[in-house]
Amino acid sequence: MKTGKIINVSASDVSLWHIAAKYLGDATQANRIMALNNLNDTWILSMTTLTLPSYDLSQGGGIIQ
Repeated sequence: MKTGKIINVSASDVSLWHIAAKYLGDATQANRIMALNNLNDTWILSMTTLTLPSYDLSQGGGIIQ
């Protein structure tokens, strides 16, 4: 999986679904963020550094843009 940028997030960012929607334009990309960062949950509970995957339209969850 190609990687994009590295970001710092906090509990105020709520979840990886929110992060995926904000940075990748598609909330369903949260699963790719989880896989890339070896995470087991989508909730953000504390300050965390995440590596984002490069945007890949073919990896969407069926949302047509």
